[in-house]
Amino acid sequence: MRTPTFDRDEAVALLRRLVAVRSYPGEEGEAQQVVAGWLRANGLAPELQPTPNGQPNVIARVENGPGPTLLLNGHIDTVLAVEGWTCDPWQGRLEGDRFSALGAADMKSGLAVIMLVARELLRRRDAWQGTLIFSSVTDEEAYSHGARALLAGGLAADACIVAEPSFQQAVVGAPGKVLVRVTATGRAAHGFFPEEGVNAAIELARFVAGVGEAVPSGKHPRIPSSQTILSFHSGSAQYVITLPERAEALLTRQIVPGETAEGVVAELEAFAASLRSPARFAFSVEPPYYPPFELDTAHPLARALAAASAEVLGAAVPFGYSAGVSDANLFGGEAGIPTLYFGPRAGDFHQNTEWVDLSSLVPCAEVILATALRMLQAPVRQ
Repeated sequence: MRTPTFDRDEAVALLRRLVAVRSYPGEEGEAQQVVAGWLRANGLAPELQPTPNGQPNVIARVENGPGPTLLLNGHIDTVLAVEGWTCDPWQGRLEGDRFSALGAADMKSGLAVIMLVARELLRRRDAWQGTLIFSSVTDEEAYSHGARALLAGGLAADACIVAEPSFQQAVVGAPGKVLVRVTATGRAAHGFFPEEGVNAAIELARFVAGVGEAVPSGKHPRIPSSQTILSFHSGSAQYVITLPERAEALLTRQIVPGETAEGVVAELEAFAASLRSPARFAFSVEPPYYPPFELDTAHPLARALAAASAEVLGAAVPFGYSAGVSDANLFGGEAGIPTLYFGPRAGDFHQNTEWVDLSSLVPCAEVILATALRMLQAPVRQ
């Protein structure tokens, strides 16, 4: 039987320590100090990197001679606690191997795992060569200011593992996301004489009613996609009998490889023109934007994780695709770094029952460590 490298009790204690500190987007500083302090106490040399949301990223490098660079990434922020928790969201509740707490799944368990892996790689420097980069970033649940700052700071890597919760499969692709603000401008008139104006609300409603059929989301053999309207506003907040001269809608579109924000806007503009509306339409891409990403399963990173999981778990973890976006989209889709994500078994994300299976922490760490040792044996070949 394979002897575990990692201690479950230590992993659980570290997870609880991270969970205990509230880290909403824009409030991550205290939790990042906990991460940096643990890394420093365990022999690494963390640096704090400023980000646009005013909260620091934590970065630790282990340079170990020539060779490839591997990035291990996680985010410290969580969504806001929703109503209905039956325990303190920052202390959690343990039932068998299931630990329920805010951020336990998404993704402080994964962050704890890669902290332990980074320390183990530091201890085993005689077993690999190259450079390890550990990063704990901010704001993934909002605008990904942390990951964007990491890339803007010149980060370069040959491969990246994001420890998002996904134990049943290693995610090698996901759609991107484009958020488009659609503005219709009409002409105000008295509400009793609508023929004298152009009702922006009606004209935008025509667009909204038809856009799903006329401009469907893109198709891909492996990566899912969707498109929907998130909001619709028109007229004055105060009651007035006036035709609305302006109306706005937010459209969110998942994009697949081969699609771009510019291409989506061009499609929407063409549909608006086909309506022959008396209103004027304008389109703007709003943040946050995420490109799609897909890792070839023949890439050395994918092969290394398959071999490592077979060694640790007895069978290779299958590859799969996500329906959501994450910082992996930025590393893989924007920076062009071969990227996948794999993390602990967890569920009920963004809910008041969010949980992680504590029995998956050590096996997850073992798989990522074994993957890293394979990747850092020789330069990565595309």
